[in-house]
Amino acid sequence: MSIESGNFDNESEQSIKKEAEKLGEKQKEKTFSESVFSEYQTRKSKVRGTEIERGAAFRFERGQIYKGYMNLRSEIRQAEKRGKDTTSKKELLKEIREKAKVVEKDLDELNRQYYENVRNVEIETEFGNFTVPVVELDLKRDKKNKDINPEKDERIPDFFLGGGGTNFFQTACFSMARALEGHKIYVPMQPEQASVKKPDNFGEILNKQGDLKPYSELAKKIIEQIGLKEFNLLGYSLGATTALELATDPKLEGINDLIIMEPLGIEDKGFARLVKEFGISQTLGKTLPSSEARIKTFSQGAEAGQPELGLYIKMANILSKKQFTPEKLSRIKPNGRFQVWIGTESPIVNNKIAEKVFKETEQLRQERNPETSKLEFYRIKGADHGLPMINSLGLSRIIDGEKPDEQFTTINKRDLGNSTIEWILRDIKE
Repeated sequence: MSIESGNFDNESEQSIKKEAEKLGEKQKEKTFSESVFSEYQTRKSKVRGTEIERGAAFRFERGQIYKGYMNLRSEIRQAEKRGKDTTSKKELLKEIREKAKVVEKDLDELNRQYYENVRNVEIETEFGNFTVPVVELDLKRDKKNKDINPEKDERIPDFFLGGGGTNFFQTACFSMARALEGHKIYVPMQPEQASVKKPDNFGEILNKQGDLKPYSELAKKIIEQIGLKEFNLLGYSLGATTALELATDPKLEGINDLIIMEPLGIEDKGFARLVKEFGISQTLGKTLPSSEARIKTFSQGAEAGQPELGLYIKMANILSKKQFTPEKLSRIKPNGRFQVWIGTESPIVNNKIAEKVFKETEQLRQERNPETSKLEFYRIKGADHGLPMINSLGLSRIIDGEKPDEQFTTINKRDLGNSTIEWILRDIKE
């Protein structure tokens, strides 16, 4: 019997919620080996009924559920040895099993969609013709886990732009989190990927242009081609910078929520400094020492293709230069919410500079358009540039949650949660 069915008395329900709270804290504890060498992750296997191999991030999620089972079963055994009542723990185990069956099925469905729900979008721009693979993810359920009637689907879809040079498999952690939360989401390949057909002289175009217009025009044409009249625009890293460029275009209509995560281009770094920040400070200092980060940002999607080095370097050179001023950003007028997310430990985006730029931006926005949505600026204490991949499920919930009382809000990374087992436990606790 589940808590949601209402078949527990209030005392039993509260006991189960307390056990869920305890297990959630236990789940966050990691041994040195887990942290550095080998996170819980299921073995390589294929999605049932297909020849598709489960991705690294999907195996991580299944492994974390298994870890939750192990932790709870261990607590039950220890309690029984001490002669204590284990009813609440056993009922919690049943709850987790029921919910995990659904989540694991959803994970497999999304894993399948990354391969089978892909369309090649052919577009023409002033910079030439492109063919861009775009994946559509949709579990066809809303945020309340109710099935969607396609004819009555009033959800506003997400359009997500990932980090520089990425394929949509590599950013799966964030996009699958949105899908698990009931969103329909579209994710294009970035143009540095070999699977994107582009002009032979695209590198020369980037050098000559020297800004993000080729990227924003490409994204705008994709949005038009797939027929999105109204959409939530989400971007991370290069994708966040492109999203900001798009949002300042007065000719682009239909942006509902604008979600910006770890944007570049808000300060003039210079190419050498940006390479150092990405290659040494983030990769060697933050990502490689963490087994979870390696799984979610390196292993996930690595086999699907790496960026063309020459184009990647040209893209990085553009991002190393300042692309925005508060004056330019003040043009942003989404119809819905406007959120900016920064990790306080990010080597790539200086949170103090970002806060200063967006404070000045917000002052200008409100002076010119008092009716426009107010900026929500989130500092994630302890998070680095990998924030949207590492804490995707917790992040996605807050993106959809109530507006905070304060315009500038600090959240501890630990409170975001990082896996589907914590997501399941939060549902039980609430």
